[in-house]
Amino acid sequence: MRRRLPGKLALDGVMLALIMADFAFTLTGSTVHELLGLGLLGLVVLHGGWNGSWFAGLRKGRYRGTRIATVVINGLLLIAAVLMMVSGVVNSELLFRMTGVEFDLMPRALHNASAHWFLVLIAIHLGLHWKLVMNEAQRLCGLPAFSQQQRRVLSALAILVSLFGVYASLDRSLYARMIAYYSFGDWDFAGSLAGFFMQYLAIVGLHACIAHYALRLGKSSRTPSVITESLIERG
Repeated sequence: MRRRLPGKLALDGVMLALIMADFAFTLTGSTVHELLGLGLLGLVVLHGGWNGSWFAGLRKGRYRGTRIATVVINGLLLIAAVLMMVSGVVNSELLFRMTGVEFDLMPRALHNASAHWFLVLIAIHLGLHWKLVMNEAQRLCGLPAFSQQQRRVLSALAILVSLFGVYASLDRSLYARMIAYYSFGDWDFAGSLAGFFMQYLAIVGLHACIAHYALRLGKSSRTPSVITESLIERG
């Protein structure tokens, strides 16, 4: 488990980078967008295979709050990934060039909505594992445990990122896009490329913070079972 963890975390990071790059459709163009999507699909399959032990453990042990939340988030993440990939194939311009068959706007709306669900869910997934991520980063970098003052600085930084994430979520009409109410209105890349990725990173940060602190709040009210902690780390 310990030897595989850096690779698994790196894989999650690459998946997150690819989904954010795919949102830059007007910058990359349809062909690059679809190739990035195929790459993301391959990583999703690899991620699932790499975590086969987690799926095998679903039939074992008791289900309590934290474990239920983790299973639900992972299940929704899988559904979002499938919907995103299927609607992307149906809406593919490369496929249209080969077949001459053109679909209406419904696949595009579904693709846009499922992609934003995927982004939010992968952020929540990251937040549920944030302590594990930080511990591994400290181990790899040879850093000592954070002091109380450093923890306060990190908490203040999390608050700032979350506040910007709220602004970015509203500015990008995130929740309207998640219900397919609003699927258009792409970013003007003639303005600021950095601003685009900063907003999406802040959106990820906001939902990761919500998940992380909700998990901490739940743990403060009760002591999780050993098997729950084990399953979270392997998920």
